[in-house]
Amino acid sequence: MSKTYSIKSGCKINLYLKILNRRRDGYHNLDSLFFPLPWPRDYIDISLRSSPGISLRACPKSMENSRNILLRTYELFAAATGFRPGLKAYLSKNIPVGAGLGGGSSNAAAFLLFLNNLNRSAALKRENLLELASKLGADVPFFIYNRPARVTGKGEIVSPVHIDLQRLHVLVICPGISIDTAWAYQAHDHYMKASCPPDDSVLTSGPLRDNKSLFERITLSNSFERTVFAEYPRLGTIKTQMLQAGASGCVLSGSGSSLCAFFRKRDNLLRACNTLDRQNVSFYYSRIN
Repeated sequence: MSKTYSIKSGCKINLYLKILNRRRDGYHNLDSLFFPLPWPRDYIDISLRSSPGISLRACPKSMENSRNILLRTYELFAAATGFRPGLKAYLSKNIPVGAGLGGGSSNAAAFLLFLNNLNRSAALKRENLLELASKLGADVPFFIYNRPARVTGKGEIVSPVHIDLQRLHVLVICPGISIDTAWAYQAHDHYMKASCPPDDSVLTSGPLRDNKSLFERITLSNSFERTVFAEYPRLGTIKTQMLQAGASGCVLSGSGSSLCAFFRKRDNLLRACNTLDRQNVSFYYSRIN
């Protein structure tokens, strides 16, 4: 019987995200605070086979295509190292696509780390692994660290930080809307050219105390909210409902469509869950210990 492995691949949320400017290479410079969460998560089950190369099955089946980031990760790692193990991979996709939670990037990082561990004595050093990760996507380096971090540049400059958000209840709200990241950046660029917007601090939904990190206070904000909420007003409505239910803060994650709501009191959390349940809106719960 061939050896099998099971990999868990979590998600990230953005406590704040500020788009600074567009770069010549088409990417944008960002200043963001990323925070990893265990839910929602994907699973990658892998078994070894004798012949080199990789075969991929996925649920949903729409993920079984040549553009899947797991296949690209395998080929990139093989080209860099010459290591081409025989693998059968099965991806169980639970992190919504187009939700701003970094699901694809998380898959790539988890698989990259798996391949590197499988390579044993010829494993790449951390700096070489991060270099490969940055070629796969802007958020992939963060998931190599998979700890709270300030992320700058196009996403490839990751500076881990200590953030004390203990005892907070977190809801990751997934309204079933898929938002194309490229569209979100284009809409933001168009808005910036067409107007002189005020500072992003007007989007603040409530500061969260953070006494043990580099930051005295974390202000939840996201540069995408203006344009994304204008195009998808349902998301703005959900944010308002969470604040009315007693959330200490609520903010769009990435370019959306997911939102993250933070609660100090369990009663307020339950009130928010009931509100989402009545509207058939999916959500995931985590408690930061």
